[in-house]
Amino acid sequence: MNVVHICRNLAGSTVFPQLFEALAEKGLKQRVFVPEKTDNNRGKNVPRNVPTEYAVTLRTSDTLFFHLKAARTVPWIQSCMGPEETDLIHAHTLFTDGSIARELGRKWNRPFVVTLRYSDVAVIWKYEWHLRPMARTILREAAGVICLSPVVREQVIRFLPESEQASLADKCRVIPNGLDPAWLEGARARTMPTGPVRVGFAGGMNRRKRPMDALAAVHLADAGEGRFVFTGCGAGKLEPQVRGKLHPGDSLKGRIEGRADMSAFYESCDVLLVPSSAETFGMVYLEAMSRGVPVLYTRGQGFDGQFPEGEVGFSVGCGNRREQAARLRQILEGYEERSRRCIRHAGEYVWPRITDRFMAAYLSALE
Repeated sequence: MNVVHICRNLAGSTVFPQLFEALAEKGLKQRVFVPEKTDNNRGKNVPRNVPTEYAVTLRTSDTLFFHLKAARTVPWIQSCMGPEETDLIHAHTLFTDGSIARELGRKWNRPFVVTLRYSDVAVIWKYEWHLRPMARTILREAAGVICLSPVVREQVIRFLPESEQASLADKCRVIPNGLDPAWLEGARARTMPTGPVRVGFAGGMNRRKRPMDALAAVHLADAGEGRFVFTGCGAGKLEPQVRGKLHPGDSLKGRIEGRADMSAFYESCDVLLVPSSAETFGMVYLEAMSRGVPVLYTRGQGFDGQFPEGEVGFSVGCGNRREQAARLRQILEGYEERSRRCIRHAGEYVWPRITDRFMAAYLSALE
């Protein structure tokens, strides 16, 4: 099987190269095309042993005119290879990648699949006048639709008219992001904290990640009793504001990069709370779970619905600091067993298992 990937966001995410490398290990023949606005990202995050091509075919002025992006990008791809080298096209976002894959698929008479992320769904509703017709066309013509979470799948299915929802549901699969198996090396279940419960926050110090909510929830849960402390990592515009609200025992470590250092950070936490207002998937939750750390994640966002409520943690309302505080206290009930479940379930998300699901989705699309 030969798959062509259209991946506009390759340079900005380490998830994509991990996916392509893991698929290569399954024996899949691939070629990655990266349409860009500038040449600055050329060579960033290139997957090992997977042919990857960059070209500047996008313009800032094209923001909502996706047909122009496709009109410039498709001829470039056609100049690099022909339809005889392709069985399937995979678009990794709905709009930019999806519009290109749809046009290329039509010219080559090849099927395409499209992955939808939370940001894609949010954009559908934000720009109703311009994007909904194109989004519906891409979803109708796609041979397969991949969603990162059950929440996104349900939202996407309801996007089409009721008469078409069953057809979309049949070709719509949930395949989450994967985890490097190295995250699980030496993992062990946690014991019930004997001192103050260390509530971790990992993410940018910005409004979307809501670090001030996490900090306030910790202080509400603690209520001056010394039971909970905040320990965060990340950098951004809100960092001075967060530092100004720290209580004795709280800490903020700034930016941390690399698996080894992040793994050490999670080891220093007893619970992870990241109450983002928007989350495509939320790798931080999965990473924390791999170290046996129960998690609190935002209700209705990318990670919600991956597990039954209470299995590895709880969903919380974005902006609802009192609920977040209540869940911090509740998550300690059955803590050790929940920690064991976190490690076990994180093992279900390692890339070799996730790529099996992608291979099944590709075969289904070809059929």
